[in-house]
This record gives sequence, C-alpha cells and structure tokens, in this order.
Amino acid sequence: MADISVVIVNYNVKDLAENCISSVYKANDEKYDIEIFFVDNNSIDGSSEYISEKFPRVNVISNERNLGFSKANNLALRKVSGKYVLILNPDTLLEEGTFEKLINFTENNQNTGAVTSRLILANGKLDSACRRSFPTPSVAIPRIFGLSKLFPGNRIFGKYNLTYLDENKTYEVDAICGAFMFIPKKVLDETGFFDEDYFMYGEDLDLCFRIKKKGYRIFYYPEITTIHFKGESTKKTNLSYVNNFYGAMKIFVRKNFSGASRLLSIMLQLGIYARSSASYIKRFFRYLLYPLIDIVLLYLSMLLSVYLRFDIFPNKEYMFIISVYVLVWLSLLTIQGLYSKKYFLSLRKTFNAILVGFFVNSSITYFFKEYAFSRGVILASTGFAIFLLLLWRGLLRSYIFFVSKNILLNKINLLIVGKEKISQNTEDKLNSKYNILHFDELTNRKSIPALEEIIQIRKIDEVVFTGDYFSNQEILNLMWDLRNRNVKFKIFPSGKELILSKLNSSSLDEINLIEIEYNINNKLNIFLKRLFDVVLSFIMLLSAYPVMLFMKNIMKVNFTGKISKLFLLPEVFKGRYSFVGYPTWINSENKSYTGKKGLTGLIQLNSYHGMTDDEMENFNLFYAKNQSLLLDTEILLKTFFSVFKK
Repeated sequence: MADISVVIVNYNVKDLAENCISSVYKANDEKYDIEIFFVDNNSIDGSSEYISEKFPRVNVISNERNLGFSKANNLALRKVSGKYVLILNPDTLLEEGTFEKLINFTENNQNTGAVTSRLILANGKLDSACRRSFPTPSVAIPRIFGLSKLFPGNRIFGKYNLTYLDENKTYEVDAICGAFMFIPKKVLDETGFFDEDYFMYGEDLDLCFRIKKKGYRIFYYPEITTIHFKGESTKKTNLSYVNNFYGAMKIFVRKNFSGASRLLSIMLQLGIYARSSASYIKRFFRYLLYPLIDIVLLYLSMLLSVYLRFDIFPNKEYMFIISVYVLVWLSLLTIQGLYSKKYFLSLRKTFNAILVGFFVNSSITYFFKEYAFSRGVILASTGFAIFLLLLWRGLLRSYIFFVSKNILLNKINLLIVGKEKISQNTEDKLNSKYNILHFDELTNRKSIPALEEIIQIRKIDEVVFTGDYFSNQEILNLMWDLRNRNVKFKIFPSGKELILSKLNSSSLDEINLIEIEYNINNKLNIFLKRLFDVVLSFIMLLSAYPVMLFMKNIMKVNFTGKISKLFLLPEVFKGRYSFVGYPTWINSENKSYTGKKGLTGLIQLNSYHGMTDDEMENFNLFYAKNQSLLLDTEILLKTFFSVFKK
C-alpha cells in the first residue's frame, strides 16, 4: 500500500508529461512511498510507449479512444492504493517538498476533504481557476455578464474565481481546479469518483460539490506553488471549447440545482445559454470577417465601374443584378477555398476565382438584358476586384511575414541560467531572434536576488533555466515576485532541447543538416532565382547604381561595409554573383552545391567575424537546403534594415 497515489491523464503532451512526472519524484525526494498512474487517452504522439520506457515504475494505462477527463481518471482511481490521491494535469510542475507540506496541512486541519496549491501560469501570474465558488445566482450572473472581469477586486462581482481574496493566504473555498486536487482516499470512497457524464470541464466542480455535501472542507493552500502551463493539455480552440465548457455547466446545474431550486436552475440555464450563444456568435462573426471584407470590396468594385461608365449611382433594379454578380464571385472564392484556414490568403486562388467570375458574369448579360451591364462594366469591375482583393490579402501577408520573420530585427533578450550549457549549435539557431546572455558571465553571485537584479537591469524578456542550478522552489518564488513584469520563464529539461525548441519558429533559426536534397539545385528554383537577380539588378542599375557612382567619383564619398557591395551590381546582372549567397571572399572551390557568391547572405547577416569554418559551413548548407524566393527576400530585407539601423 502506497502513501500517495498520483493520477495523470494525458493527451498528446508526452514531453510535458515527462517533465511533470520528473517533478513528482523530485518533489517527494523519496520521503514517501508514491505510485503514479499515467492514463493516456489514445494519443498519437507515442505517449504511452515513451513514458513506459522513460519511467518503468509508472503504471501506464493506454486507452483505445479518448474517453475524456472523468472516465480516464476513474480508470486509475479504481486501482489506487495510496492513503492520499493527487489528481494532476500533465502540464504542471511541482516544487520540492510538495507532498510533505500537503500531508502536514491535511493532518493538521480537521475534516479536510481536498486541497489545491497556488497554481501559477508560465508568466508567473496566478491561474484564477485554481479556486472557485459554486455557481449560485449571485456568483454566476456577474460571471455570465462579464462583471467579474470588469471588477475582479469587488467582493460581489468577483465571487466566481474569488479574485477579491489575497493570493498569498490560505482560505476555505467551494471548489478547486482539476489540474491539482489532493484528496484523502477515504473521502473519495465516500463521495465516489468523477461523474462520467462530464467529458471535459465541470467534473472537478461536481466532485467538490459532493465533497462539501458530505461535510468536508476544501482549501486553497498557497504555501505550495505549482506551475501550470495552462492550455497545453487541453487546447481551447474553435467551437469544441464552447460545447464542452457550457455543456458541462448545464449538466452541473441540472444535476445539482433541481427540485426545490427549480427557479434557480432555470435562471442559471438561461444564463448559460445566453453566454454560450454569445460565444457562438462571436466565433461566427470571426469566421465571416474575410467573406464580409470581400463582399464590401466586390460591391465597391461594381459601383465604381457603373459610376465611371454611366456617371450614375445604380438604382434598386440594378442593385439586384450587382448582387447576382457579387454572389457569383463569392461562390467561386468559396469553391477555391479562400475561406478555409489554409488558403484564405492565397493570391493565386483569389486571382483565379475573380477571373473565372468574369467569364461567368459576362455570360449573364445574355439572360438579363434588361438589367445586365455591358461587358465593359464587367471587365472594369473585374479589374477593380482583382486589385482590391489582392491588395488587402497582400498587405496582410506582408504584415504576417514582417512579424513572423522579425524583419525589423527587434531581438528578444534571453537569459540562460545554469551550469548545464546548451550546445553551440542550439545557441546559433537562436542568435537571429534573441540577444543571448548567460547568467554566469554577468555576475559572480549565484543567488536569486542577483538573478532578479539582472532581469530588471538588463530588461530580460525570457529566462531559461538549465540543470539544477536553482531549486524548483527558488524558481517558483522568483516567478511569483516578477509576475507583473511580463517575463517568460522556461525550463530546459536535462538532456533535451524541449523548451528551447519551442522558442524557434523562424526558418532562419533552424539549421537542419539531416536532409541531403538541396533546394538551390532545383531547376525551377535556379530559374526563379536568376530571374529575380536579373530584374532587381536591372532596376537598381538604372536607379541606385548611377547615384552611387556619382557620389563616389565626383563627391568622393567612401562607401564601406554592406553598401559597398552594391558596386557589384553589374556582376549580378551578368550572372557571376547573386544578390543572396555565400560571401564573396570565401574560396569558391568545391562550393557549387551552395549556389553563387552573394552581395549578402546568412553568414554576412549574422556577423561572420569570429565564425569558425564549421559554423559558416552550417549556414551555407542551411541556405542551400532551404533556398527560396521568400527566404531570399527575408535576407535582403533584414540586410536593408540592419544597414538602416546602423
């Protein structure tokens, strides 16, 4: 018989689950006999096999389908043998001494039915869901109408998440979050396990309600702190979240507030329907945003064409045929998939849909001769439509490109803390996006106060802890102290690059040498790259090049650095050089697989001074493997902005 049974339900977050289980063992420090049940809800990331291999002592239960939170937990709860049970989410990390503090608190507070710790998010702020009140009318109505968010510190409006209470004090509460529930086994034997009518959300509230009905007390206990990477194990996306969350609320109200409280039940259910309807409407309009933009621009194109052709504003009869034309274009845009997540910004599909719509709408003139416009109007409106629809999509794509690729070179200050050094290759990946600082190099004081001081003085945006440099408890205390500074804290698991890999999304950051096939040797890419070089160099030879020659020869301006490379524009036009490639001073022998020498490139962009030959070779290989017009444009823009900043 174990002292403590830990139950973790997992769905496609094996890496987080690994960290969670490691923290459980670390939090215990072999003081108590602990058994862990890992229930996997048919994950597709190989979670069961991975955890079984990584932690042979863990009891792994593999489900053949996703049973939901309640049923999955109950499978393990029927098998536990511990005096105490900890229900734990896989996206949590425990601090040292957690179990000792929990057991001491439970034994020193009579009639304790359940305890939760202080749950903090990755930014160090309190997860407000960790302590709640039951949804009585005085609690639910302010929540449903959003008053709890507007007035969180108000005792009347802030009851749902008890936001008016001091986060640092222990309180008896109505309910706690299923992410962390410490419950004596005898209490579960009396109340029963989770209600399996709930698939996700609401089951923890229901269990707490039954615990309170049995006369037990439920506590929020902030002397223990747990990190909760909220949203990683259960993504709140699309309408599924609305269905699950509000469906759970309806089950709870129907089950627990019926009979004598019939009026209360009706009031709450009406409120829940109103809130869920608002969520549906909000998401519905979000899906309609892009079609609405297109409809407005298509109508504008037609009205502008009619006005230019006839110098009149269309009357009601003509508005009918205009609507027909717009409907045709809108239907073709939909058929082309422009309102799907994958293709909503596709310029090619937009152009094709409008062009096909021109031929369809032109044929309509034969069937509605009384109202239909001439083909000249259709042709003009097609031109306007193509311009306007491509313009807004192009602008949005450019904005996304600038932000995602960090074209403006606004680097994030990243502080790496710990004895365990990350590999040079990993650090190279991060250099284009982060200003990397090392704690050891900034101070000789190995203390949390020194770390806090550096974070504030150096304006650190993200902190990554490696190894066991500081204890989990010290890290948690620091996160709590800095929770209002918007600093992101991450943990670098021993022997893995899990957390750091999540920091990388830019194509320039990820250097992968596994694949052998290089884009730069693809025939289509060779043609497009050469065409790009010819067109751009020709334009610059007619504009910028003469100005530079005049300034150099007549005004005696001495050009240096990256700008001086523009004097090689004739060589780019001839095909000897390219705009983007490896540096001109590198020996070209045996370099044909990496393309041509370039006026700029990854090596030049990343400050080649001090680079080793291996590091430069890595950049060359990465560029050769991933070369595209988009990557070339990104490098050129970053080069331009780097010169502009200097």
